[in-house]
Amino acid sequence: MCLLRYAILLFVITGFASFARAERPNILFILSDDQRFDTIHSLGNAEIQTPNLDKLVERGFVFNNTYCQGGMVAAVCLPSRTMIMTGRSVFHIPKERGNTENSTLGEVMTKAGYATLYAGKKSNSFIAGNEAFGKCVYTDRGVKENAKEDEDSPAAMQPRIMADDAIEFMRADHGGKPMFLMLAPHYPHDPRIAPKKFMDLYDPAKISLSPNFMPQHPFDNGEMNVRDEKLAKRPRDPNEMKRQLADYYACITWLDDQVGRVIDELKQRGQLDNTVIIFTSDQGLAVGGRHGLMGKQNLYEEFKSPLILAGPGIPSGKSDALVYLFDLYPTICGIAGATAPKEVEGRNLQYVMKGEGAGTRDVLFAPYKNVQRMVRNDQWKLIWYPKIDRFQLFDLKNDPWEIKDLSADPAKADQLATMKALLAAEQKKWDDPAEKPK
Repeated sequence: MCLLRYAILLFVITGFASFARAERPNILFILSDDQRFDTIHSLGNAEIQTPNLDKLVERGFVFNNTYCQGGMVAAVCLPSRTMIMTGRSVFHIPKERGNTENSTLGEVMTKAGYATLYAGKKSNSFIAGNEAFGKCVYTDRGVKENAKEDEDSPAAMQPRIMADDAIEFMRADHGGKPMFLMLAPHYPHDPRIAPKKFMDLYDPAKISLSPNFMPQHPFDNGEMNVRDEKLAKRPRDPNEMKRQLADYYACITWLDDQVGRVIDELKQRGQLDNTVIIFTSDQGLAVGGRHGLMGKQNLYEEFKSPLILAGPGIPSGKSDALVYLFDLYPTICGIAGATAPKEVEGRNLQYVMKGEGAGTRDVLFAPYKNVQRMVRNDQWKLIWYPKIDRFQLFDLKNDPWEIKDLSADPAKADQLATMKALLAAEQKKWDDPAEKPK
């Protein structure tokens, strides 16, 4: 009888432990740098090779309209990463990178009982948030802006460093705790270099330019001479733009390869089925001459990021919901069973993936410094350039490449007025201190 009772008790305990593990999955959060939303093969880009991300898309959930909420500095990745780490909107994030006035994602997940790792770049990131993780290692150690541009340079090796750090962490003893890994390398940010076998995959002559390629932007958008725009001469030469894209794609394929190494380690350790994987980027950029531009200092749709979630509890599907990157903070907390701090402004995307309306929004807003403002809904988008009081109005359903500006069309005057009012309302809602459109 004693043996029977012991067996029953053991079954209950181990059964409960298995249930607990299922309820508290590992979370692998991969945040690339400057990766545009349309740079994944299975999401419609036939020219790029991303086999590991394609597998995530196949079994996961994709958000088609994911945005950083802009920034007040040219290095937009800094406010973007700070918003992700704090769950706060652009005008509410800490002004200093070492400021910990808000509970950061790493801190909350550590307190929730997770073994936590940040392995990513230090430059232009939220240092206080990085170092609130249980373990923090920087993948840009030894990397300089003028890094030697060959396949053996520290800049080129960042994806491998990231994967090595992640694998080392996964092999460590965490006392049975679930793991939360945030991998956030300086990649595919320039300088765009990768090992030769990846560079050789892409012949610039065979790369296509987008329908909204332009030799020059049609007017001064207020940020024409920032460093990103100086990476190629103007007017944009089509052949040079194709070379830039070939290098960009090579870097993304190299990153994809190392993401595959991390996922393979999870599989070998029997952890893949109990791991939610999130892949996104801090923002996109216009590399390749979209609208005559190269960088991320604009508010066109090329500013969007990819966003894929896959793993236990994540359905297969897609959504056109309007999403901010800082929505990931409460989403990760929800997946982990942790409580998001009350100051978090993002929305839990689990509701969207379940088909519930609580996580959706009808309008999305973004600023860039004091020179650009944007608002959009499910069809219409308005960009305002306050310094020159110029507007652009786009019908995204019929003109997703934002080629035809309708702001001067008399037939769209009412729609223009509606979007101006919507922009002013969003500026007020998000505490934008700038002037409002008239």
